[in-house]
Order: sequence, then C-alpha cells, then structure tokens
Amino acid sequence: MGWPAQRLQIFGVHFHVGVKHGERVLAISNGLAGYIPHLLALSASSPFWEKRDTGLASSRSKVFEALPTAGLPESLKDWAAFERFMTTLISAGALSTIREVWWDIRPHPDFGTIELRMCDGLPTLREVTALAALSQSLVTWMDQRAEAGEDLHPPSDWVLRQNKWRAARYGIEAELIVDEEGTTRPLPDTVRDLVDSVRPIAARLGCGEELEGVLTILDEGPSYLRQRRLVESGGDLRAVVAQLVDDMADTR
Repeated sequence: MGWPAQRLQIFGVHFHVGVKHGERVLAISNGLAGYIPHLLALSASSPFWEKRDTGLASSRSKVFEALPTAGLPESLKDWAAFERFMTTLISAGALSTIREVWWDIRPHPDFGTIELRMCDGLPTLREVTALAALSQSLVTWMDQRAEAGEDLHPPSDWVLRQNKWRAARYGIEAELIVDEEGTTRPLPDTVRDLVDSVRPIAARLGCGEELEGVLTILDEGPSYLRQRRLVESGGDLRAVVAQLVDDMADTR
C-alpha cells in the first residue's frame, strides 16, 4: 500500500452481528448503508491529527479512505454478485482474502456475520455497548424487513457519500440529506427516530437499556466534542490523552 498504509496510526471499533440466512446478507448490508453516517457521527472521536485540530469530527475515517478497498461498500444485488466481485479482484491480484475488503459494512463468511466497520475508537464502555445495541438491533430490523419482501435499497450513491462526509466533518451537528430533493434534517433528530424504530427489537434482544445509551451520547456529546471542550477550556493534547485513558478505565 505504500504511503497510505504508513499513515494508519488510527483506531476504530468493529461490530459483528450474526445473520442466520446467507442469502439475505447483501440485502441487509444494502439497507444498513444508509445508517453509516449515524454510527460514524455517534462514534466520532478523532478531531486531532499530528498535533492540530483538523476541523473534522472523524479524521480517522478520511485517513482510512485512502486505501483502495476502504470506505463505502459496493451496492451488490446478491451473494452471486459478491462472489463475482471477490473472484475478479483475487484473480487480478488486488486481493487475497475477504479481510482485505475494508468497506464500512462487509459480510464476513468465516464468522457468519455482517461487520460494521465505520466507527471511530470508542473510549468508554458505555458508548461501546450503546452502539453494539444499535448495531444488533439495526441488523435484526433489516433482516425482518428483508424477510417480509421489502426492497432494502441504499440511498443514492451521491446522497450517501455526502451524508458520510457531513458526519465525518460535523459529527452529531451534521444536517443529513433525507431525500432526492435535497431536504435535510438535523442528524440528532434522525437518530432519535431510528432509536424509536428499533426500540421494540432491542427489548426482545435484551439490549434495550444499552440502546438508550445512544440518546445519552446525543445529550452529552460524542468523544470528539469532549476532547475539543477540554482544549477550549485550556487543556493541551496531553490532557486529552489523559482524559481518554480515564474514560477507558471507567467500566461503569
């Protein structure tokens, strides 16, 4: 990979959610794509890079996108299309394994899961469990809708690309595009609607309490905001690191 790989002093959190029916994996993945910006914004925790404030909520996501198979997932119709994708790139020497497909969402045949890979590093256990609950509930919701015959097509590529950029740039302060006419809504409003939609599923899965932690993230602010507030109050980047260490040590 050369220079792009040499920059990868970055850290993220991945969530694996088991899927019973392999034939629905791509449909579920397509439906999940529209929520990449939501999960990215809620987890955003990398405003600083090489001693300076980048102006981004998530610099990690932009650094990682420099790799050739990183970033937004390809919209593939079915498993056969995914196999064609893999066969082509393996034959061409671009890949040797599924582990070299670094999409924000990818199927993982070895584990029987859908892997959500868009999140920044989450410094607190409360944030990890909140987004784990949201991820698990989202996958189950998409699976149920696919089973019912709903077409879970992702947003248009240009809408999804713009929304991911807005989440990386502005975090939970982003205005997301919600239709093909360019209508926008504050990202927190769309997250609250999403939590309302999956709350019954989370209750059945036994992670309802953890899901409510998503609303706490909105109220208290994700890590990128907490880091900036510390610097704005007079702290330096050493103080930011110390605060992140304390956050990680808190297992409540």
